[in-house]
Amino acid sequence: MKKITFFLIGTITGFVLCFIALYLSGIALEYFSIRLYDSESDQQRNFNIALTLSTILSLISGLFFLKRFT
Repeated sequence: MKKITFFLIGTITGFVLCFIALYLSGIALEYFSIRLYDSESDQQRNFNIALTLSTILSLISGLFFLKRFT
């Protein structure tokens, strides 16, 4: 149970950090008037990339917490 708890804490922490990074980069890009997409398909591609990267990074974060604290 202890291992699952640390893995979940690490995974949630990873998701939160990815969300904050993506949110702040979106604010910065909007401030500088940089558009990342021109159509709905481009927007969907960017969403899929962000979702995939945040999932991978959160799993790595979960494994890091698991190895570090158990």
